Amino acid sequence: MTQPLSSEPLKAFLSTIGVGEVRTGRVISVEDREVLVVLDGFPGPGTVVGCIPHGDLTRRVTGHPSEAVSIGQQLTFEVIGVDWQQERFWASAAACEVPALRAFLLGLRRGATHQGRVASVHNFGVFVNLDGEPDQCTGFIRIPELSWRSFDHPADVVTAGQRVVGEIIGVDTRSGQVQLSLKALQEDPLLLFADQAGLVTTGRVTKLIPFGAFVRIADGIEGLVHNTQFRDEPVDDPGQIVSEGDEITVRIVEVDLMRRRLTLSARNLQQNIRGGALGNGPAPTQ
Repeated sequence: MTQPLSSEPLKAFLSTIGVGEVRTGRVISVEDREVLVVLDGFPGPGTVVGCIPHGDLTRRVTGHPSEAVSIGQQLTFEVIGVDWQQERFWASAAACEVPALRAFLLGLRRGATHQGRVASVHNFGVFVNLDGEPDQCTGFIRIPELSWRSFDHPADVVTAGQRVVGEIIGVDTRSGQVQLSLKALQEDPLLLFADQAGLVTTGRVTKLIPFGAFVRIADGIEGLVHNTQFRDEPVDDPGQIVSEGDEITVRIVEVDLMRRRLTLSARNLQQNIRGGALGNGPAPTQ
């Protein structure tokens, strides 16, 4: 195996290699989890060795890396990192496997909007055929990026064949995927409560945690009632006070738009829950 030579010229050359740029090189070793290549263009003496992890070798389904490449083969790859300590670089051949796809991805810009058609809907996210893409589905919307509103399944938000417009929040040449957000183009419903501290409203308990309960006061808007905010005396377990599904009256204490947090309180409010367990109102008639 060709060995790299530790030298000042080598370190100087490594400093010229930028993450994201495309380089070429020759395969010198094919291992179970990686492929080693010698980078073209180093004036010497010595060589610059790069490592291509198995997952970055190709997007095709393969077992051993030897099914995709062989020793002596020339490869084109994208630099994904430089290891100064080991004096080598890391690369992705998959990022350059389909030139038309790479050109399409590099033409996209984070923060821009893009249209497409929903290809398929799954419980883990939504695949989208983006306008202008090569013959490959490149768009993907993660569950949290579908909507501010609450929903049980992505199919409640979009359906296969539907035209959508999303904001580009990530472009990955290695996986050939574009991360989209529909939520980024929707108004955050929390803005409607930005100046509503002190407002008394009703909401439904959605989740109990050791130190409090989350209460939904509007679609897509949930706040926390801390254990100290149920009644004058703190409770050890919110389950002693409320259950999931209970509708209770709460007061908005604080709206934190930066961290997107809503603080609620149920103290000193009339309640009619589980025999008046909150201790603020009359018990129901038996």
